[in-house]
Amino acid sequence: MSGFLPPIDLRRRKLLGAAASCLAWAGSAQAQQRRPQTDPLLVGVEAALMASGLAPRLREAVARDTGIAIQLTAAASGDLLPRLERGDLDVAITQAPDAELSLDRQGLIHDRQLIAIGEYVLAGPAAWARPPKPVKPVKGKPPEPPAPSDPAGIRGLNDAAAALIRIAEAGARGECSFIATGEASGTRYAEAALWKAAGPKPFGPWLRTAGPGPRAALDLARETGAYVLVERGLLVAAGTGMAALVSGDARMAAEYRAMRSFRVNHPAGKLFIGWLAGPNGRAVVGRYGNYRVAPKA
Repeated sequence: MSGFLPPIDLRRRKLLGAAASCLAWAGSAQAQQRRPQTDPLLVGVEAALMASGLAPRLREAVARDTGIAIQLTAAASGDLLPRLERGDLDVAITQAPDAELSLDRQGLIHDRQLIAIGEYVLAGPAAWARPPKPVKPVKGKPPEPPAPSDPAGIRGLNDAAAALIRIAEAGARGECSFIATGEASGTRYAEAALWKAAGPKPFGPWLRTAGPGPRAALDLARETGAYVLVERGLLVAAGTGMAALVSGDARMAAEYRAMRSFRVNHPAGKLFIGWLAGPNGRAVVGRYGNYRVAPKA
């Protein structure tokens, strides 16, 4: 009979089934590994949020309100999410919506909450934020050329894609340069989305890439007199020398979300997420400046 199985095959199937059950149980136990409450909560934070000062402010406030001991690790969102997936972090606060959503749909993260909204701006040397002053002629001397000011003519625009098109056109003429971020941060995701909205992917010597670090692109733009996409909070924290030229485009929102790893279960993880999304966390974000609180669900 075609459906008949010899006894040896039946026994083999039972053993294989039992082994598979054991492996599945072990995998589940590993996925739900519980960490002791005495261990600090391991929180990865998008480096720009640390450099702007908001992340340290949140840590101080939650420690005061709840007593939770938090160990912050700053890195690019694209580096933090794989660590969260593996369970190397208990919680991450990142700015990479598509990558976060992919992990959420796979069940590898949970409790994903929007906690703060920043804004990207297109910035350039501070002198470009002001119209150039007319040069007074001096008798007996040839007129001096005016100081360079906003060579792409983007000052005051509120359409980021239109501004990038102008930068690309001016860059192709050798009149300006743009500094791209050199790490897998939220800024890189934002840059890619805005350049895509502007049209074909740009290329040429005018498009330069900075090294790693949240301030690397901003610092290089300041040193070379170039345009750069930067989060406003980071721009303000970095001090003088650069100014926002283009802002107000809804596509330039920087949405920060907190989420927990599915692989590990720290007793304070859920409490921390709840605090961030609750009235106390929202109050800290609202008072800090350069960030907006998330709309209430």
